[in-house]
Amino acid sequence: MIRQILSVAFIAAAFTLQAQTMFHISNVTITEKGNVRKGQDVSAQVAGSEGEDRLVMFDQDGLRVKAQARIHTHNSRRSSVKDGSVYVTFVIHLKTDGQKDKREVQKVFSAEQERVTHFKEKFTIKHGIDVRVITVEFDGRLD
Repeated sequence: MIRQILSVAFIAAAFTLQAQTMFHISNVTITEKGNVRKGQDVSAQVAGSEGEDRLVMFDQDGLRVKAQARIHTHNSRRSSVKDGSVYVTFVIHLKTDGQKDKREVQKVFSAEQERVTHFKEKFTIKHGIDVRVITVEFDGRLD
């Protein structure tokens, strides 16, 4: 009986101690008409090696920028380069003045490559004849 309880406790501990994948976002800047505003540095934690997480990078003056990070690997029997690659798909959501827009960007990191990247996306929001051009820029690092 004690042996069974110890084995169940050991298996439960092994599942809770699995590696965590972290994606760090830093140097967030929002630029509109030459006005540069700083966002907050955030980190996405994914249980295990694959999954997704959502983050709020900027939320001021009616402008909200969120990012959804999806991390996955690729299994390939024919290519060792693809088999060792990590794919990070970023969906950047922007909401302002009741209007929404999004961009989807995918980065592929090879096995030996440093897992650091830079994102710069431009959003155009139209409200009648008024046009707002908002640039979202940030650095990303996968640990």
